[in-house]
Amino acid sequence: MKYYRELRNYCETIPLVDCHDHSGACEPRYTDPIMAVKSGYFTNDIQSVSSDEDIRILDDVNRSLEERWPILEKAWKRTCHTGYARVTKRVLKKFYNEDELTLDALKRMQSKLLDLTNEETFDDILEEANIAARLVNRWLVRNEILDGSYKLTPRARIVISLSNYHVVRSYPELQELVAPLGTTVTSLDEYLDACRKIFAIHKDFGAVAFKDLSAYERTLRFDNPTRAEAEKVFNWFMEDPRRSAAFPDEIKPLGDYLFHEFMRMARDLDLPVQIHTGQLAHMRNDIVKANAIGLTKVIELHRDVRFDLFHANWPYSGELLYLAKNYPNVTIDFCWTNIIDPIYCRNMFKQALSCVPHGKIHGYGSDYLGSVDRAWAHAQIARDNIAGALAEMVELEYLSLNEAREVAYAWLFANANEFFRLGL
Repeated sequence: MKYYRELRNYCETIPLVDCHDHSGACEPRYTDPIMAVKSGYFTNDIQSVSSDEDIRILDDVNRSLEERWPILEKAWKRTCHTGYARVTKRVLKKFYNEDELTLDALKRMQSKLLDLTNEETFDDILEEANIAARLVNRWLVRNEILDGSYKLTPRARIVISLSNYHVVRSYPELQELVAPLGTTVTSLDEYLDACRKIFAIHKDFGAVAFKDLSAYERTLRFDNPTRAEAEKVFNWFMEDPRRSAAFPDEIKPLGDYLFHEFMRMARDLDLPVQIHTGQLAHMRNDIVKANAIGLTKVIELHRDVRFDLFHANWPYSGELLYLAKNYPNVTIDFCWTNIIDPIYCRNMFKQALSCVPHGKIHGYGSDYLGSVDRAWAHAQIARDNIAGALAEMVELEYLSLNEAREVAYAWLFANANEFFRLGL
């Protein structure tokens, strides 16, 4: 494409807002070349063409490289053109100077394996990727956030994990959620007050958004039950600590009611809500329940809440484009999607430009647990996709080259900086 290289070079100069990450610490320290190769999402592609047993053997670092290599070689030959594999290829070239994945390459890597527990190394890779800020979602550190002792990874802004607070089914589970406040909850009102305090403390700590991943466990279609319906479930298990409501059907009235209450809290705290839609991590998931279109009634009701819908709703692009076009409080977030399906992203970037205001697109989110080597590679692929999509639109004379630069800047940096009020 005539304008691709110029736009790609420009994208390289744009600082990125990483709209979704899970790095709770600087990690990992790679000690095994095969684990360094299959780290992150590429494991899913290997499993898709092999078996659970093959994955178990590959993960057994007590076995030799020679013993495990035939499994990896066979899987690599069948997966080497996916978006996840493109991440692996770039990591091999950038950090190990290897052009091909071979047994000899694995042996050469052994002495050069990255130690990402070194904070300086971790931050240097973020600097080279030109990642200015990262929105980090970590559930297991909530106690440290509440007492103010949590240490963020470089360039991180915390996001409040929401799902666990509305998926409650027993007395002990609920008390554990509020334990950091040093209180015991005995009523639904007390529980809502405790959650409000927890969320306010997170915001004071620097939280810039909520994050909900309900789609992993339930449909995104939230009903709007009455308080009496929710309180009936709540009081049933609260009056006897040995009771536990069955998930998901028995607790749905309570979970749905709490979700709506939390949306009102998000409104009052003026924090956007990021929601997992589309593709689900790991294998053998039900994608139907994760379609963003299920959120329509929630989006319609909570008009003063800003919703950032994740993963470009892969593979349901049309539904998400509709929501973003028709609801002022919806933005499209391409986090993770640039490596799930690069061609889907290029096509959707073009389609979004023609039907959705370009100020409602967030173009990049790494979605890794540590692994900034992968975040660097993912950032390169996101820049490729945006530059490629915009170059095609310039070729079509849909927009000028200068306008394409403005859109790229918005998608990679400006939109997210404004939406999450990062002040960069």
